[in-house]
Amino acid sequence: MRIKPAALFGLLLFYIFFRGIGSHGLIDPVEGVNASVAVHMAAGGNYFVPKIGESLASGRSMGFWWLSVIAIKLLGWSEFAVRFFPALAGLGMVWASAKAARPYADDPARKSWLAACVCASMTLCFIVAQFDSPHSLYAWLMGIAMSGIVRSTENKRKLRSSHLAISFAFIAYGFEGLYLPLLAVLIYCILSEDWEVMRDFFTWPGGVIFTIIISCLYFVTLVITNPEIIHFMRCQNYTYTFGGIAGVSMLLFVSFVPFHGFIVRALYEVFPREFPAQKSCEFFMMVWAAVFALSSLLTGDFLSLGACVPALSALLGRKIDSWLRQRSFNSMRYAVMFNTVIIIPVLFLFLPFTLHNFPVLKASLMSLIPWGLTEGLFLFASWYYTKTRQPVKWARNVSASALICLMPLAGVFNLSSGLYSCHDAGMKLREIIRGNDVVLQYGINHPSMYFYTLRNSRIISADFTEGVAERKFSAQESEINTAWASKYRVFLLMPSDFKPDNPLPQNVFHITEGNGLLLLSNQ
Repeated sequence: MRIKPAALFGLLLFYIFFRGIGSHGLIDPVEGVNASVAVHMAAGGNYFVPKIGESLASGRSMGFWWLSVIAIKLLGWSEFAVRFFPALAGLGMVWASAKAARPYADDPARKSWLAACVCASMTLCFIVAQFDSPHSLYAWLMGIAMSGIVRSTENKRKLRSSHLAISFAFIAYGFEGLYLPLLAVLIYCILSEDWEVMRDFFTWPGGVIFTIIISCLYFVTLVITNPEIIHFMRCQNYTYTFGGIAGVSMLLFVSFVPFHGFIVRALYEVFPREFPAQKSCEFFMMVWAAVFALSSLLTGDFLSLGACVPALSALLGRKIDSWLRQRSFNSMRYAVMFNTVIIIPVLFLFLPFTLHNFPVLKASLMSLIPWGLTEGLFLFASWYYTKTRQPVKWARNVSASALICLMPLAGVFNLSSGLYSCHDAGMKLREIIRGNDVVLQYGINHPSMYFYTLRNSRIISADFTEGVAERKFSAQESEINTAWASKYRVFLLMPSDFKPDNPLPQNVFHITEGNGLLLLSNQ
């Protein structure tokens, strides 16, 4: 890539990925757990024992939480700080896909441009970059690992970045970051009978030694300081129900918008017709994406599908460049046709089901409708420039329309936070809470309340929250009256439409109401 266009493209992506990350509250439970663990560490907690107040957290993303602590100390105590590194990692995913698409110095730069545009505009890349979760960091590191392996065919020193990324992925995410890349390399070597990649990967001077040393030091440190967390680092199979399968199908569909047909066509051309397969970087990218997709589906950690995005983007960037260079209009036509056939019917078939089962989408329709219109613009541009046989305009304008599709998506997070965030109540409590004041959550369990207040909450008549290993300060409804009669000030947070089984205590004072939550006090 030339420096000036690349810089302008980077600034555009920086604006798209960062413009809304600090404008809405944390979405529980995922963001609430991660942000609360980070702020607990930043406020003086143990850096090796993740906690939310006095409750242990059941996550394993130590490296990610350490980065969040750094962001909080540098950028302040805010949502922007805890989402800073995920958004930055989203840009890293784009960079990694561009590097992987151009493994040789004499390759045309258009491959990198196309791969970067595909990765940046793929919905899943944007989604994981907007969440306070380790998934975008994991996907970025796995993209670097893949890029290093692909480019090592020209320069063995590129494997250095692969081993660095694998080691850091283990620290930031868990065992998947350590063994899945090795599994992808092994499967590729078996299917293609190209053992040179495996030999280079394991015999590159210092590479494996570095990975083993860093990984062992980190693991031993955890065993010494917090052996309980090893239990949470083990992979567990996910059990699917019919509703779960339908939800996962919709998630998979949304994740790869708007490139379903292009991916299908590219995979069709890359898939070997006989075995052993012909060795190629495109086939390795396909194997890489398949391994990480299967792991995500088996473990039920669906946001980890983001690790497939750099590989699929690099593969698609290379194939689109090949279609344009060879003027293969049939391949482009098939890709556009598959894309239209997949996207339009699925939207109409699944829309009623999705609105019924995902209430958050009803609240986000004001952003989803413009998003759907821009997707329509993408489909039209793809069809028009393919029909009129204008490959140069096809590459430029279709990529631009794909990026435009991201603009309305930031509003989805703003609107959905109205259902899943306690930002307003939390910020109000941060201003007025003092000394021995007590916080009760009645009928809800928002882990992010600790992020906003740095206070433990007593949870009353609420479900267990995933990500918290134990629930301290849980209480029965009868304890509301006991707490209310104490000499300390008590704050009660409850849903606005919640109907308690027992009447609330006397002397209830209204403080604030917003985002479907009601904040009351006894004084």
